[in-house]
Amino acid sequence: MNITGIDFETYFDSHFSLKRLTIPQYVHDPRFWEHGIAIRWPDGRAEFRTDVAAALSELQAHFGRDLEKTTIVCHHAQFDLYILNHRHGIRPRYFIDTMLLAYHVHGRRERGEGESAELEALAKRYGLPEKGNLDFMCGIREPDPTQLADLTSYAKRDVEITAALAERLLPQITRPEIELPLLMHTVRLFTERGVAVDVESISSLEAEIRGQTQQFLLAAGATPEVVSKNKMFTALLESALARTGRKVPLKARKKGLIPATAKTDPEMQNLLEDDDPVVANLAKARIELKGEDQKLARLRTLRNIAEATGGVLPPYLVYYGAHTGRFAGGGQFNVQNLGRKGLGAKVRNLLIPRPGCAFVIGDLAQIEARITAWYAGQEDMLEAFRQNRDQYSEFAAARLGREVRKSCPDDPDALKARLDSDRQVGKQAVLGLGFGMGTLTFMNRLRAEPDAARLFDAGELDALKCRQIVRDYRRHYFMIPRFWAALEESMRAAIDGMDGKAGCVRFDCADQLVRVWLPSGRALRYPDARLEQTQRTIRYINDRGDEDEFTPEGDSIVYGNNTTLYGGKLCENVVQALARDILVEAVLRLEDRGYRVLFHVHDEVVVEVEQDRAEFALRAVEEELSKELGWSAGLPIACEVQAAAKYQK
Repeated sequence: MNITGIDFETYFDSHFSLKRLTIPQYVHDPRFWEHGIAIRWPDGRAEFRTDVAAALSELQAHFGRDLEKTTIVCHHAQFDLYILNHRHGIRPRYFIDTMLLAYHVHGRRERGEGESAELEALAKRYGLPEKGNLDFMCGIREPDPTQLADLTSYAKRDVEITAALAERLLPQITRPEIELPLLMHTVRLFTERGVAVDVESISSLEAEIRGQTQQFLLAAGATPEVVSKNKMFTALLESALARTGRKVPLKARKKGLIPATAKTDPEMQNLLEDDDPVVANLAKARIELKGEDQKLARLRTLRNIAEATGGVLPPYLVYYGAHTGRFAGGGQFNVQNLGRKGLGAKVRNLLIPRPGCAFVIGDLAQIEARITAWYAGQEDMLEAFRQNRDQYSEFAAARLGREVRKSCPDDPDALKARLDSDRQVGKQAVLGLGFGMGTLTFMNRLRAEPDAARLFDAGELDALKCRQIVRDYRRHYFMIPRFWAALEESMRAAIDGMDGKAGCVRFDCADQLVRVWLPSGRALRYPDARLEQTQRTIRYINDRGDEDEFTPEGDSIVYGNNTTLYGGKLCENVVQALARDILVEAVLRLEDRGYRVLFHVHDEVVVEVEQDRAEFALRAVEEELSKELGWSAGLPIACEVQAAAKYQK
């Protein structure tokens, strides 16, 4: 392959660096300064040029206006290609990112969590020259001859390591005809595109957040200091609960019992709906105050990015951000975890189309439940999906012994509340129990959903009823637990050196690396896979409805840095991986048809089109997201599509 490595070296100091600023803020800041660019030419020659404009002109003379006659190689292309585009107007047609290739091949690891995709760690893994240290350039804008010589040596070594890594990583990519264009598309979303931001509405949302917190504090009759301090809040809550003869709920930790007053504690979630308004207001004030700084920081970051870029958010998605190949968010503003309710929905609404344009948003419907049934051969579930029946309502109705359906706007409030609560039970069961979820987790998920939580308050749901629902799911959809068992058996066989197969999922192993081949042609990797004794403790609900625990006997499947696997978890991996492949292939097909994908979140894709093309785009998005592929015959895929004037559910 004709590859050309590039690496920009830029000014930084203790206050002005990528540790403190996002890439757009850093690159568009008046303090931004290019020390030079390192180039590794296709013939193997490496150089460091301080005359950046002249060096780039030479690259264009050799490879074309947008360097289309070569493949550019970077490590962390979001940085180098953002500079190349926004400072020099060059958009390479072909490029690869060795950091993202490493995510695909070795998995994503943050610094301090074992092997990482840092250039230093990868150089060590592959026996390449040791990467240097750039600390000597901190605060240096005009390097002296000695510093420039050291910088030159450092930069040339980096670009040489990067080129060498590309040669080693590329042959290990599975399904490169899809994955390499997808990698480029992911980087381009950040370096070449952007989502318009409604900057004016950020201030009103900030005021709303502060006002809501103050409202809860006033209702609770407490000050921010008292509510934010653990001991002071616990004492105040203890006093409020004592009025009705109760004590502060506790949770077990290694050092003993401590107050269960964290936002994620089920006990704290229950207090939000407490019958005593004093207790409920205290809980709400605590959670709102604890989350206020984080909420305001997110909005502050969005404003800072938009002000730096002239009003847009470059969507920073992380290719292969998860083990399954699913994407993560980055760039200090994560579009992957905005949420769909409450504040998350309002932050979503700050992302808007450009003037004269509209968003077309497509979302794969119940895709994980559909794929689980397809993998397992659970024909009754598949047929229900093919007939577009409401499986959430059907499952809940059979478990709760009454009619369940989607609520309608004209339903009386009491009926609407009951229907929403009942259907939420079915939704959590159909979407969650396919991966081996136990009763305790299932129950806590239901309790965390306001609609379903009402059933616990009314005494219609409890631990034993949840246990029965879990057992009913496994008996009714019996092919799915069989699929879990087949996956685990195949994984154990692969570890022992034998190829295995569970339905259309294949397993092989070499040098303790188990590869799990999806029907799409991509492989999931499980490095250092082994069987070993573990002291894993499993919590469950016993026959009395109480929480209990046990330690299973026998060898467990372990891989990597002591991550434990079992059949249900393997099912979750291969299902989420295939859902990802269905989505990204649709994204690439939409791009081939000329539709501008701005970003995608989990099973959702956002396209921006001119308003007069919105109807055509709606049909195109629905067609591509619902398309049956050569490797997905019999899988009923469906999607929900809408045109919108802002990013919304």
